This record gives sequence, C-alpha cells and structure tokens, in this order.
Amino acid sequence: MKPVVLVTRKLPAAVEDRLRRDYQPRLNHDDHLYSSDELIESAAGADAILPCHTERFSSQVIERLPRSVRIVANYSVGFDHVDIEAAKRRGLVVTNTPEVLSDATAEVAIMLMLGAARRASEGERLVRTRTWRDWSPSFMVGIQMTGKRLGIVGLGRVGRITARRARGFDMTIHYHDLQRLSPEQEEGAIFHPTPEELMPHCDFLAFHCVST
Repeated sequence: MKPVVLVTRKLPAAVEDRLRRDYQPRLNHDDHLYSSDELIESAAGADAILPCHTERFSSQVIERLPRSVRIVANYSVGFDHVDIEAAKRRGLVVTNTPEVLSDATAEVAIMLMLGAARRASEGERLVRTRTWRDWSPSFMVGIQMTGKRLGIVGLGRVGRITARRARGFDMTIHYHDLQRLSPEQEEGAIFHPTPEELMPHCDFLAFHCVST
C-alpha cells in the first residue's frame, strides 16, 4: 500500500502527477482553504500532510491530529505556521523546502527596483488606457539603476543573491545585518553596523529580513 498524503492546497500539475505516482494523495481540487476542523477530519487515516503556509498547525490542531499522521511536509520555505514545540511533543516530523525560492525572491526584488526606477507601472497604465502621449525628452524618464548604490538590510540567502544580481547593473552593495559576514559571503559588500549608518549610502534599499 502506498502512503496516504493529505494535500491541503491545489498544487502545480507536475507535483500532483508525482503525488499520484508515488502516493495515495487526497487532493484539494477546488483549492479552498481548510478550516482547522476540516483539516483534522480530512487527515483521518493519512500518513502525511502536505500543507502550504496558509494552514495553521497550532498546538491545539497538532494535539487533535489523527495518530496515523507522522509527518507534516511543508510546501513552503517558512515553517512558522507550525508550532514546532507541540510537534516535538507529539513526535511529529516537520519538514520544509529551504532555498527553493531564494532566486525567485531575488528576481522579484530586482524587478521591483527596475519598475520603480523606470516608472514601469505608470507606463503600463498609460499604454493600457491608451493615454500615452507623444515622446518628449522629459517624459517618463525615471532614473538609472546602473552604477547606483544598493543598501540591503539582511544579507542572508536571498539578500546575497539579490546583491549578485544587482552587481550585473554595476551597483555598489552596502548592507546591514546583525553581525558582519565573512569576506567570502560579503563578496565585496560594505558593512554598516546600524540601519541608520546604512541609509546615507543607499540610492535603492531592499529589506530581506523578518518583519520583526
């Protein structure tokens, strides 16, 4: 018998095909968000739960999970939606997918900086509403990213990848973190011990740290 896996959200087709091949998946075909009671009820007889960051595994939920459930295998990098101490007490294995989104997040950061610098969203609105006027030297000029200074708060995995992408625009990297990184990790980035000391050295600023 293949292990039974409760899948709490609708996943990409390739992932669901792999689940069908290797397991007995209980899929969420309409991608509705499970309530705690529905999650617990749907997990009856399951060996594993494959949730996303949208499901909350509080201590109360974990205590009520069927004893058949042995692992919560998160389809996410973060696992702060799971009460880890409660999972330990229950003997429940909790896994995540570290680094899988680091490149994607860094690319989005670069996209947002480019969009802001080059006024992309404004230009798109003008095109979509057919209100783009004739060209002029001062119209929608924006600013250039190339050669500017990028400040990064939090030079962890995503921050370091963002810095590498930004160097493709010949940007100088400044950063603040709780402690200075090794020269190998800095890759030439300039450390500032406080956010206040970092700010005067930034033309662009990217936050890659937890909100707290």
